[in-house]
Amino acid sequence: MSRGPTLKVSVKLLRPPPNLSCSESYTIANEGLELYRVCLSGGTYVVYDTVAESGDIEKVVRRVEEELYDIVLSGEDIAERVSSIRDPVFRYIIWRQLFGYGVLEPLFLDDNVTNFHVMPGKPVHIEHRLWGYIGSNVILGEEEVVEVAMRLATSAGKVLSEATPLASFIEPRYEARVSVVFTSDITLRKGMTVDVRKLPRNPWTVLKLIQLGSLSFEEAGFLWLMVKYRVPVLIVGGLKSGKTTLATALLALVPPNSRVLTVEDTPEIRVPVAYWTRTTIRDFGEYPITVFDIVKTGVRLSVDYVVVGEIRGEEAREWAHSILLGHGAVTTFHAESPEAALLRLASPPISVDPQVIAMLNVIVKTNVLESGTHRVFRHEVHAHEEGRVIPLYVYNPAKDTIELNPEIGDPLKELKFLERIVNTHKVSREELAREFSAMVRALRRTYEEFSRRDPSFDRVSFEELSKVLYRNLELEMTGSASRGLK
Repeated sequence: MSRGPTLKVSVKLLRPPPNLSCSESYTIANEGLELYRVCLSGGTYVVYDTVAESGDIEKVVRRVEEELYDIVLSGEDIAERVSSIRDPVFRYIIWRQLFGYGVLEPLFLDDNVTNFHVMPGKPVHIEHRLWGYIGSNVILGEEEVVEVAMRLATSAGKVLSEATPLASFIEPRYEARVSVVFTSDITLRKGMTVDVRKLPRNPWTVLKLIQLGSLSFEEAGFLWLMVKYRVPVLIVGGLKSGKTTLATALLALVPPNSRVLTVEDTPEIRVPVAYWTRTTIRDFGEYPITVFDIVKTGVRLSVDYVVVGEIRGEEAREWAHSILLGHGAVTTFHAESPEAALLRLASPPISVDPQVIAMLNVIVKTNVLESGTHRVFRHEVHAHEEGRVIPLYVYNPAKDTIELNPEIGDPLKELKFLERIVNTHKVSREELAREFSAMVRALRRTYEEFSRRDPSFDRVSFEELSKVLYRNLELEMTGSASRGLK
């Protein structure tokens, strides 16, 4: 086919820089294909196409450009034509160019990237789960940023223009929260910004948090006991300290036959139960729906758990009402300490009822620490009763471990609020203590089972984990597990 002079087709591949030296590296795969390599090089996130490792990269580029040219001019159904390409990696690059988000695709696919910030002519700025905020080797020109912004907005049915330069929406394919400041008079017609906050495809589980040292087995067992018996768990901490990650991990400890309602402004939480009512706010249009509206309706549903992604204002009062009605509750709240969280909740404009404040007995403080090029998360559990905040499981920086506060003794014997579990669920403290011990053993057993298949715990399925944990708990409670290990 002859090439006309008016149609220009160019392909942008991500290439490794010369003399690349990586202190850490991994591969990004999709549907079994190893598509990208990622490495930490000199404090920079470097990503490149695996096909760029070929000795004749220019030949690959020419081949892609020729195929693209033929597809565009063929007059055939483009999607059908692309799907007929036999080479899967080659087909993916064509698809990325025509329907995807170009060289931003690896950032959507990389589960370690939780947020990225795009501005024309500047390295895309990334928030990495382990490396923190970091620059990258991905740079887009102004036309490229405009094009990707338009594609993102179109996917969500949004309009971007000088008249409507501000947009915030959920991109449906990756379920990512996208915020755009489009080129217009409000930016003095100089540049624009695209910010993407991602929903992890495979969130970290409680096993991953144990492996990373964020939780100890005993601490995780205590939180499991609280979640199972619907004791409200309030997770507090600063920005980017792992609150939502921990909340999601704890929700895999909910009994599998439970009914759960989740309320979020950005869909991030996953719950491995069949009867899960998942809701998000509507902050646009003629009929907006707030967190307050959903929680107000949600407390009337016959659900076991009401999970609010984050409480900030008036919705806290309805959330508090759900606690009084006996719903289990896991939620996050921005505060620097448990004491600060309780004070803010009790004070105007939130003004949660003191009766509810008294029922907020389990508070987890998330902590993020810098360790060389990595961030590490160490989470501490506090009890709140009789107006006091009591550290239960605390971080020992000298040993880098989470330990039971030696001044507490046995929490299952000492904590007064556990009487609520005893009275509501008709179990004795001795039975609670036995179940707690069985939960710790079940966590250890499950940890060993999954570590043999996946030592990094990065591919643990939420649904499978929940079932295995409760199966192993039953075995430990009946003594079958101990007999089986002999």
